Amino acid sequence: MSPIRRTISLVIALAMLVIGFGFMAYLLLLAPWWKGWMIMASGLVGTVGLLWLYDDFIDATPNNS
Repeated sequence: MSPIRRTISLVIALAMLVIGFGFMAYLLLLAPWWKGWMIMASGLVGTVGLLWLYDDFIDATPNNS
């Protein structure tokens, strides 16, 4: 994996993680009203970001190519 691809992948994964779980925290703690689909969508985005981050960086295996 090239350094540019790793950097872009890290930025996107962290952005999805922070935006997803940050919006969920906002909805649950500060928003005057919310719907169930908002919680589910923000949780899904945060979870996809977390899985992406885990798969590409935490549990990564070395690649010789």
